[in-house]
This record gives sequence, C-alpha cells and structure tokens, in this order.
Amino acid sequence: MRRVAQRYAQGDRQARAEVLALDEVGELALTLNELANSVSRSEAILNEQARRQQQALERANLLTEVTLQIRRSLDESEILSVSVDGVRQLLNVDRVLIYRFNSDFKSGVITAESVGEGWRKAMGQPISDPLTPALLERFRSGKISAIENRSEANLTQCHCELLEQLEVQANIIAPILVGNRLTGLLCAHQCSGPRVWDPSEVELMQQLSVQIGYALAQANLLQQQHNASKREHQLNLIGAQMQKMTHQDQLFNLVVREVCRALAADRVIVYTFDSEWAGTIVAEHVEPGWVPALNAKIKDPCFAEQFVERYRQGYIRATENIYDAGLTECHLNQLSPFQVKANLVAPIVVKDELIGLLIAHQCSGPRAWQESDLSFMRQVTIQFGFALEQVRLIAQQEEARLAAEALTEEQRRQKESLQLQLIDLLSEVEGAARGDLTVRADVTAGDIGTVADFFNSIIESLRQIVTQVKQSATQVNSALGENEDAVRRLADEALKQAEEITQTLDSVEHMTQSIQVVAQNAQQAAEVARLASTTAASGGTAMELTVHNIIALRETIGETAKKVKRLGESSQQISKVVSLINQIALQTNLLAINAGIEAARAGEEGQGFAVVAEEVGELAARSASATQEIEKIVAAIQRETSQVVEAMEQSTAQVVEGTHLVEEAKQSLGQILSVSRQIDSLVQSISEATVSQVETSAAVSRLMRQIAETSERTSDSSRQVSQAIRQTVAVAQELQASVGAFKVSPDPS
Repeated sequence: MRRVAQRYAQGDRQARAEVLALDEVGELALTLNELANSVSRSEAILNEQARRQQQALERANLLTEVTLQIRRSLDESEILSVSVDGVRQLLNVDRVLIYRFNSDFKSGVITAESVGEGWRKAMGQPISDPLTPALLERFRSGKISAIENRSEANLTQCHCELLEQLEVQANIIAPILVGNRLTGLLCAHQCSGPRVWDPSEVELMQQLSVQIGYALAQANLLQQQHNASKREHQLNLIGAQMQKMTHQDQLFNLVVREVCRALAADRVIVYTFDSEWAGTIVAEHVEPGWVPALNAKIKDPCFAEQFVERYRQGYIRATENIYDAGLTECHLNQLSPFQVKANLVAPIVVKDELIGLLIAHQCSGPRAWQESDLSFMRQVTIQFGFALEQVRLIAQQEEARLAAEALTEEQRRQKESLQLQLIDLLSEVEGAARGDLTVRADVTAGDIGTVADFFNSIIESLRQIVTQVKQSATQVNSALGENEDAVRRLADEALKQAEEITQTLDSVEHMTQSIQVVAQNAQQAAEVARLASTTAASGGTAMELTVHNIIALRETIGETAKKVKRLGESSQQISKVVSLINQIALQTNLLAINAGIEAARAGEEGQGFAVVAEEVGELAARSASATQEIEKIVAAIQRETSQVVEAMEQSTAQVVEGTHLVEEAKQSLGQILSVSRQIDSLVQSISEATVSQVETSAAVSRLMRQIAETSERTSDSSRQVSQAIRQTVAVAQELQASVGAFKVSPDPS
C-alpha cells in the first residue's frame, strides 16, 4: 500500500492497492482506493473546469477581439466576413455563414461564409427555404435554434435536403436583428458529424449575433448618414443643373440620367399623362443589357380611379418585388416586357397638377428600397416640378418674345403702310379743310380704307348739315321777319284792346249806376206792393162791414158785386204780369248778347263778366217791366174800387140780391190779398237781386281795370319780343354768312 501511495503521489493516477483480504488491511486498501478514485475524479473535474475556464477565457478574448473588429468596421461586407471567421474560430466548427432574407422571408442569399478545407462552399448561393410562421416569430424574438444530429431532428423535407446539400450534420442558428428588424441568420455548421452543443457555445452564438446586429445597425446608420450626405450633395448638384435647363427635353434627360446614377438603378424613366390618364415614356436612362422603353405607350385602366389623387398629394410607391406585391395581371403584363423586378414611383406635380411620374426600375432582381431612396425621389420630384415649371415659363417667355418680335415687325410694316396710305388720304381730303365739302377720299382695302370711308361719310353728313343750315337760316330770316310784323301788330292790337276795355269799363260803370237806380225803383215798388196788400186787407174789413150793413145796402152791394167781379177780372191781369216778365227775358237776352260781345273782345278774362252781365241785364229788364205793370194794375184796382164805391152808393136796393155775391167778393178779396203778398215777396226778391247786381257790377269794374292793365303789359312784352326777334334776325344772318363759306355742290362743268 505504501508503494501504491507513492506511485499515486508521483502522478500515477491509475495506481490502486490490491485487496487480498477483508481484514483491516483489506479495508484500508479499499479506503485508499476509494480515496484515490475520489481524488482522481476531483482532479478530473478541476482539470475540466480549468480547461473550460481557459477555453472560456480564450473565447472571451476572441469574442472581444471579434467584437472590436466588427464594431470598428463601417463596411457591411467586412463586418460579415470578420464575423464568420471569428465565429468559426471560436466554436471550432466546419462552416459559418450569414444568410440574408429577401423581403418575403421565403428565400434569401448567403452573403458571407467561412468554411474549412474539404467542405463544400455556399457563398452567393440563393436559397429558397420558406420559414414557418412559428419559426419566423421565434427568430424575431431573438431565440436560437440548435440541431445536434440532422438525422434525428424533426425537419421539413425542404430544409433537410438543403442541409444535405451543404453536408450539415449539426448546426446552431442565431437571428441577426438590426434594430427590431430581422434581416438574416448567423449559422454554424458541423459537417464532420453530429455534435452536442455546449450551452456556453449557444450563449456565445447569441452574443455574437447580437454584436453583429449592433455592428450592422451602426454600419447602416453611418452608411445612411453617408448616403444621406451623398444624396444631399447629389440632390444639390441635380437641382443646380436643373435650374440651368431651358428646354424640357434637356431637363428630362438630365433627371433620368442623374437619378439612375444616384440610385444605382437599372432604368429610370419619365412617364407623362394624356387627358385620358394614359401616357408615354418620354425620357429614359437604361443601363446596358436591359430592354429600352423609350416612347412606349402605357395605359392602366385602374390608375385614374385608384392612384391619381394619391399621387397628386405626393404619394411615393415603393415595390420591392413586383411578383409579391399583389399587382394585377394587367399591371404585371405592362412591367414584364421591360424586365422590371422592383420599382420606385414618384409623382411629377406642377402647380398642383399631376403631369407624370418619375420611375426607377430594378431589373436585376428584387430590391429593398431604403427610406433614403424614397426621400431622395421625393426631393428630386419636387425640384423637378419646380424646374419643369421654370422651363415651361422660359418656353412661354421665349414664345412670347418671338411673338412680340414678329408682332413688332408686323406693326412696323403696318405702320409704314399706314403712313403712306395716310399721306395719300390727306392729299385727297385737303380741300375739306378749305371748306370744300364736295371732295371725296378713295376707299381702299385695310384700316385706311375704313378711315377713308368713314371720312367720306362724315363729309357727306357735314355737307347735308351745312345745306340744311343754309336752308334753315334762310327760313329763319324769313320767319323772323314775318314774326316781327306779327308781334308789332300784336302790340298795336293789345294797345287798342286796352283802350276798348277802358271804354267798356266806362259803360259798365254807367250800367252800375242804372242798376242802382233800378234798385231804388224796386224798393219803391216794394213799398207800393205792401201798400196794395194793406189796401186789400182794408177792403176785406170793409166787406165785413158791408155784410153787417147788407140789409141797408142790398142794392149798392148788388152793384158792388158786379164791380167786384170786374175787379176780379182786373185781378186776372196780374197773370199777364207774369207773361210780361217772360217777355222781359227777350230784351235781357239782347243786352246779354251785347255784353257777351264785349266780353269776347276781352278774351278768356271776360268770360266771367259775360255771364254776370247777362244775369244782371235779365234781372234789370224784368224789374223795370214788372214795376210798370204793377203800377198799371194798382191804378186799375183804384179805378175799379172807386167805381165799386159809386156803384155801392147807387145799388143799395140790390143788396139782397147780391148778398151771395158779396160773399164771393169777400173770397176774391182774400185771393187778391194773397196775390198782393206774393207780389210783395217777388218785388222784395227783385230788390235783393238788384243789390247783388250792384255788387257784381262793382266786381266787373275791378276786373275790367285788371284786364286793361294786363293788355298794357302785353303791349310792352310784345315790343320786347319784337326787339329780340330783330336781334335773332341779325344772328341768323351771321350764321347764313358763316355756312356760306362751305362748298356743298360741285361746280357746274
């Protein structure tokens, strides 16, 4: 046991004590062997731990070195190359590659590879291996997938065939996330055989994929900044060049060339619309090897309905793969003849009007357009629109300039022609300035001909006016002479009328005095009528006495009755007075006629006087005649009354016989009393009317005086009119002399 212990202490970890018996020595040997085994195991564990620690240290150092290398680099290809070399060295595997997804995550391409000798290379190989939704979500969440033995793994037939082609027996796959976007996979392949992956290796793979994602994000950011700066510079250069363009075709060619160069596209075109939203490719820059599209006519029946308004608002459409973008069969058939795989479409807007599209084509394959590409296209199309507007304005200015020059030249020629024609016209119409209105200008074609025709019309109108003025002046002179005589006669007649009115006024005053006398007589007649009425009343009283004395005076009453009868007959003559009054109207009418004649001489102002004079004459005549008849009747009544008295004295014996006649006489006296009263009332009315006639005569006198004054003023005004007519005659003669200077008819030949 001592020798075994020495050998073990010297490093022979296989040395063990031989157990010969189960005594104390045997038990000690067993204990020694167990201790040796324990120490060996612990030592193995410690060695393994040391190895692992050393390996971890080496890997950590290598990871740090690789991380520093990929973080120092700003070139994506260098980052990927350093990454695959570092991972293969760290994991000691047969192959490490980086697989970049296409946009559909159904296919991709190997963009970086590090492979050991003897194993198949996969660099640049396109791979079609669609990811399941679950696996795609797993990678997007940053989780790693590991296969220790391909033959024992549950793989799809497609994926298994892919691994066989690459001779993969085991692998580790880690997602590469740039920001939050899954861009590819970091794959470590063990081709020599199956392999159990240590957790540290899985963790290392996780760390490396994260660092690669950070490095790519940093590189992309810096690259984007560099690209943005470069694009900004390119944009400024393109903008500056566009500002220099003066023709539309030059501008189109510049834009497609520079945009194609800046985007590294295979083709860039300018597509302009017609009124039906179909269009033509009017400018193109295409790289060698691709089908040209210039002058191609394209019509998309769905474009007007779906895209016009969106493009007018500045919409930019980026298609990474036309076959996976859900395009219609019609649209694909329009793109496929030109070998388009991806495109970038931006609107060309001028003054809010969509006139066309600027389109970049990628024909070599699908392309993931970057935000910088879209921003660049947006800025280019904005400047393109401004430049196109400027070019159009320049073209319009040039057209306007050429038109103005042509117009100026034409105006100059027209001006010279007009000047020559105007000189000819002036020479033809020069006589009109001297008063010869018989001259005429030759009417030719053109504006001067129009002027000549207009001049001839004016001269003809002027000739007619002058002729009419001459005739009118002669007529005015003649008429004014006649008017002067008429006005002079009017003044004389007015003066004569004033004298006649004065005479009439004297007659009216005499008539007024006569009316006043008539009024006085009418008053006297009224007194007489009242006296007759009183007498009739007394007669009635006497008849009453006669009745009382009827017996004594029968005979006288009889005779009186006879006389009273005759008195009644005399009373009937009062009716004749009324007829006489009617006859008075005839005489009054004669007087009214005379007064009407006088009023007619006075004109309209004497009409009122005529009416009043007529009424006054009628009333005056009636009053005079009625007064005379009343006097006769009264005298007859007195005579008859005397006879009655005498008869009564002689007829006393006849009283008895005439008693009934007395009663009748009494009644007749009552009638006489009534008639007397009526006569009294009539005479009173005549008296009042006569007073009114006196007042009317006074008013007529005043009116006649006013008429006389008016006639005198009329005479004065007529003299003034006569003087004005003399002055008008002088003016008309001057006008006749002025128009006489014009020649209105040609000289007789």
